[in-house]
Amino acid sequence: MFALDTGSDGASGPFMAWSARGSQDGEISPKTFYVRDGGNKTPIDVSKGVVLDITSMKTGWQRSEGIAGVAPEWKWNPSPAQMMPSPGDDWKKGISVKVAIGGGNVATWEQAGAATWQAIVKLVPELQKQPAPNMLPLVKLVGTDAMQFKRGSTIAPVLEVAKWIERPDALKDGNVAGFAIEPAAPAPKAAPAPVDDDLEF
Repeated sequence: MFALDTGSDGASGPFMAWSARGSQDGEISPKTFYVRDGGNKTPIDVSKGVVLDITSMKTGWQRSEGIAGVAPEWKWNPSPAQMMPSPGDDWKKGISVKVAIGGGNVATWEQAGAATWQAIVKLVPELQKQPAPNMLPLVKLVGTDAMQFKRGSTIAPVLEVAKWIERPDALKDGNVAGFAIEPAAPAPKAAPAPVDDDLEF
């Protein structure tokens, strides 16, 4: 059964990420998932569904200097079911999980912060219903949830498990075949907005 304690050898790209407020250059709209591969950012429509490889999921603590081109530092937990104490005030809870995003493409959702963490924590009860070890959740974006803190705010994605499917070929070792969901559709562009999604956590 999948378990998560809610209490870097980071992955290689491409990376999937959630943007609460959109990117400063306007390439990514607010409240949008996107894939970053090198310097390219492509919006993806997660309402159509992506497959989370929960067997690959790691949780941990991330610290970032916020400097472009400088990778954040991660301290990973022994397992998703065991959350280690925070290393310090400037560390945020985060995840790393392989995701099949359609069209035979795979990305890694490796992100920290209040929005990402809440999305995963709220999804855990559904993930715990995994019907068999070889079944993975097809997860869809069904809404957003505004989060208010003493200092600042953010917007979290609301995800739900649409169904459980056999592991798609794209998530099998040594195989890059696709699976039967529609490729992600481009999202409309938005006016430039701040990048910092999590002002408090």
